[in-house]
Amino acid sequence: MEFMDRIKTMSREQAARAMVELLTVVSPDTFLKMALLASRLIEGERAGSAVEAVRLSLLEGEDSQASRLFKRVMTDLSPHCLKKVANTLFINGLLKSSALRRDFEAKNGFSPPFTILISPTMQCNLQCVGCYSGRYAPGKGLSRELIDRVLNEAKAMGIRFIVFSGGEPLTRKNDLFPLIERHGDMYFMFYTNGTLIDDTVADKLYKVGNAGAVMSLEGFEEATDLRRGRGVYRQVMDAMDRLSERGVPFGTSLTVTSRNVEHLTSDEFFEHLYSKGVMIAWLFLFMPVGKDPDVSLMPSPEQREYLRRRGIALREKFPIFIADFWNDAPFVGGCIAGGTNYVHINANGDVEPCVFTHMAADSIMNKSLTEVLNSEFFRMIRSKQPYSVNLLTPCMIIDNPDVFRDVSRRCCAYPTHDGAEDVFLKIRDDLDDYGRRLRALYDPIWEREKAEYGYADSSGRTMNESRHATP
Repeated sequence: MEFMDRIKTMSREQAARAMVELLTVVSPDTFLKMALLASRLIEGERAGSAVEAVRLSLLEGEDSQASRLFKRVMTDLSPHCLKKVANTLFINGLLKSSALRRDFEAKNGFSPPFTILISPTMQCNLQCVGCYSGRYAPGKGLSRELIDRVLNEAKAMGIRFIVFSGGEPLTRKNDLFPLIERHGDMYFMFYTNGTLIDDTVADKLYKVGNAGAVMSLEGFEEATDLRRGRGVYRQVMDAMDRLSERGVPFGTSLTVTSRNVEHLTSDEFFEHLYSKGVMIAWLFLFMPVGKDPDVSLMPSPEQREYLRRRGIALREKFPIFIADFWNDAPFVGGCIAGGTNYVHINANGDVEPCVFTHMAADSIMNKSLTEVLNSEFFRMIRSKQPYSVNLLTPCMIIDNPDVFRDVSRRCCAYPTHDGAEDVFLKIRDDLDDYGRRLRALYDPIWEREKAEYGYADSSGRTMNESRHATP
């Protein structure tokens, strides 16, 4: 049986590699049809569900968002980068890693996350207002050897996608690019302010092929420079041009506040992003953590609902992959932190549930990645997910703050920088009130619209799970 499984795996990989070789010589329409067939190669519940969702969208026709985005990837990326993306994310990330992930889960009793977010340093060349990471100590950060060890451990679990953040990760470019080249079977994404992407960095991103950049914006020039500093917007626009000219994939990270939600989600702004070549837009709610947290900048519950509706409209209009980590939570079953789909390793080695939860119970300095993921802290977080049957209220920091406080207290988690405990002390009442107001708005919306997300009953089970539930 094991021999036959290996034969099947080899056959799938051979078929996939043959498709990758055809990437640059067939039309987008032809490859689109091949991609539909390729979806049958994928194994594993999570990967299979994700690919099935894409497959169904592709079947909607050439005007579907997936089809339009797929064609952009086919035509806008350089042949070199296109093959690297296909090899690292499709063949390695979905095919080769499926057996590793299955074996890891069988041995350890939990599934490995999809990605690891690593902040190699908290040093930064900017001083942005309200930076979520602005209170960390700006030391040298993680050694190249430690990052290399984490990458090797991640690969052994079947993790092939790594995100670098900070601080500004490109201040460590001389350490990170050799690692990216060494781990050519993984894909890397930089969360960056974009100001350090000169011609040399753009050339390196093209050369390695297995790395892209997501650059932060607050909107157009006035809004971006107001928060990030004079001239930053123009530097980011220049960086986008450099990457677009080379066919390197890139996107943008947008922090949604109570003051910019309409501006940031306007057709005019997204038309501009599309014209610059942006393929991915990550929408983050302003979180009252880090440097000078200000709860007044949090989008109100009503503004979050506006953002949800605008996200639906923008996806229908623009061939850009748009992800809203809060409003899109129903698609992934709620919160993805605590090792469910990712964790954050900060520059001191503390392993945090997510990039905004600045509490930890373990350090990667003296424990393996597996040991940390299997810690009481992360096991308890995962056991409580989803924190609410209403998956439009997924967050344990601002939507269900009692969960964050309870888990941190019971597991003796420590703050990872001075002032991290403010969410428990200074703004505790504000967050409790915010959570109440959010649920009051979203509970009836969830009851009315949960079927559109594929959920059938108040238990939070999917329609498929409900059909097969044992009475």
